[in-house]
This record gives sequence, C-alpha cells and structure tokens, in this order.
Amino acid sequence: MTSKQDLIKEIESLPYNFVDEAYRYISFLKQFKNKVKAVDITLASEQSLAEEWLLPEEDNAWENL
Repeated sequence: MTSKQDLIKEIESLPYNFVDEAYRYISFLKQFKNKVKAVDITLASEQSLAEEWLLPEEDNAWENL
C-alpha cells in the first residue's frame, strides 16, 4: 500500500490543473466511505431490531398505513 508521504509527493508533482481534479476525487472517496459506513450500520442494526419488527403487534400497528 502506498504511504501518505508517497501520495503527497505524487500530488505535488501534478500539473496545477490536475490538483483540483485529484482533490475532487479524494472528496468523492471520503463521501463514498461515509455512505458505506451508513449502510453497514443499518445492516448491523437490522438483526437486533428484527425481534421487535417481527411481532404480530407490529404488523397490526402498520397494516393501515
């Protein structure tokens, strides 16, 4: 895996017009990482909440919505 220092050197060697594009790509990667975390949390909580969701009382409460 490339170290942070190697990445910084690569960015510093880029022509100026590519620096902005590299920044946008890094921002995209950070947003993607956050979305993946949100999905992971949702999936992880699904199992723990399933006991409540699968109760007949829950079905009755939601059937008219």
